[in-house]
Amino acid sequence: MDQGRVTMNYLGHYVYNHHVGDLPAEPYFVLGVALPDLWPRFSRRRRLRWRAVRAARPRRREARQLRAGLLNHVAADRRFHTCPAFIRWQRTLRVSAATAAPTPPGLDIAAHIAVELALDHVLVRREPSAAERFYDQLACCDVALAEQIVGVLGDVDARGLGVEIRGFVARRFLRRFARCTTLAQVLRYILSLTSFRGGFAFERLCALTESAVRIVEPEKIWAEMGPVRQLDRLSDRAEATDVA
Repeated sequence: MDQGRVTMNYLGHYVYNHHVGDLPAEPYFVLGVALPDLWPRFSRRRRLRWRAVRAARPRRREARQLRAGLLNHVAADRRFHTCPAFIRWQRTLRVSAATAAPTPPGLDIAAHIAVELALDHVLVRREPSAAERFYDQLACCDVALAEQIVGVLGDVDARGLGVEIRGFVARRFLRRFARCTTLAQVLRYILSLTSFRGGFAFERLCALTESAVRIVEPEKIWAEMGPVRQLDRLSDRAEATDVA
């Protein structure tokens, strides 16, 4: 994730890797991909050390898969956020929302997150079973083992992460992404984790997410992202900072 930026795009990552792409859905890999977006719910103080993740050469299969998932997330985000379609949609939302005065600070990040949430909304509406498969993969992980692996890989105090993962799987909240009002509620929550909390009326967040849903087209992103396996060459070179 970008420094200081909270994002969330669980299903977009999963579908790109395992439906559009040809990567096998390994539980610890899927968890590794999801963790950077889940981390802010776990802790805003403790942070993964990405240099440690990149330098790690774990022997255990679960640890190798989790590390690969973490690095896949970073590489995919870097490519996704530079896709012309993503930039165009974000700009469209920002310009449209700015016509209503007053323009709140943080509009750029709100538009950024709205596009990501809208992508997951469209994917859930098209194929609800994709979200179930995502959660089923996570449910196969031993959360105590995952907590231990993350602590070593990321050189971070990961105590309590297993509880967060277990709760995340149990809630399966992506099921609710089919409703636009849910997107606005999630956007409000994510913004509450930033310095822009309280800057947007809920009605404005509803309008922003509804506009995002109308313009987002997953196929355009998949085409611009290119083959999944090309990310392997980007993963270890990803210049992620020490943030989750």
